[in-house]
Amino acid sequence: MVAPGPNGDGAAPPSATSAVLKESIQMPKGSQKVEELDFNKFAGKSMTVEDLISGMNHMGFQASSIGEAVRIINDMAWKPQSALF
Repeated sequence: MVAPGPNGDGAAPPSATSAVLKESIQMPKGSQKVEELDFNKFAGKSMTVEDLISGMNHMGFQASSIGEAVRIINDMAWKPQSALF
């Protein structure tokens, strides 16, 4: 059952729709396109954790942040111990 809107018609309030429903704009040149991880690329072979994490680099904000965090941690982990202090 749909809750009645402000006009009793079940429609969302105009203030809500105007805040959320916006016209799309062109992305600037060089912007990274959001892409899903194509599991079909791994048909017939094993998928590694590295494959999964690197595939997250272009999935969206949260997944990209995980990929970037792993890259930073890996960079820190492979530095000589003397460089850490």
